[in-house]
Amino acid sequence: MHDRDGYGIVKGITTVPGVRGAGETETEGDDTSHLPNTRIIPPSPSTSTPLEILYQIACWLSIVPAVLGTVWNFLHVVELIDFAAEGGPKRVDHGIAMLWAILTGHLHRMLTLGLLTRWRIYYSPLPTLIRLLALQAICWPATHFTLTFVGHIQRPMVCWAVVGTTTAVSRAVVMWVVSNLPGGAGSSGEDGRRGRRWDERLGVEGLGERRWDWQQVVLKCAFPVGVVYFIMAWAGVLKAELWGC
Repeated sequence: MHDRDGYGIVKGITTVPGVRGAGETETEGDDTSHLPNTRIIPPSPSTSTPLEILYQIACWLSIVPAVLGTVWNFLHVVELIDFAAEGGPKRVDHGIAMLWAILTGHLHRMLTLGLLTRWRIYYSPLPTLIRLLALQAICWPATHFTLTFVGHIQRPMVCWAVVGTTTAVSRAVVMWVVSNLPGGAGSSGEDGRRGRRWDERLGVEGLGERRWDWQQVVLKCAFPVGVVYFIMAWAGVLKAELWGC
């Protein structure tokens, strides 16, 4: 179909994709890639180096409770400090607690990096940084409460086993939460890098349904926790056989 404008120039109108003039009707499904209201996914804005440093500092803050727990238990292992009463925890208890604390620090940092990946896609820099700091403001007191409630002085191994196990479960949940992001939990979900920005007004390119990647969950959460549980079980057996307690 052809029409003439006021200057006598023939202008083609068609619905064939790729042909000049395509999309100039209101037919649904026209190719409108040349129109100003086209749905185009904007490129991700670059992130400044100072902001990246702040992000990384906020992520490393997540391991502070685990580092303090590791140092505390290590000092007991080498007997630089010993507040245990008669019949209290042995050096082996603090040794296993130290392993749990190290694992907790690793899992919590990976958990934080996964959330950072998601927040950087959905929020601007300042709200993202606030969320990172708010996460630590929740997790630090929660760890302290757990250690105090269970009694880390008398039961260091049990306390850190509880903290490490719950952190592993939380890490698995975060892996599911970021599984629909570009790259999934196996790549960008582990280093906090920005993926493609998504906007509800512009579409959902690159996003799919969340899914449980059980292979990754077992490898990155269940397996390391299982290894420490295995060591803890044998340490308990050997402690009973060697020290009779």
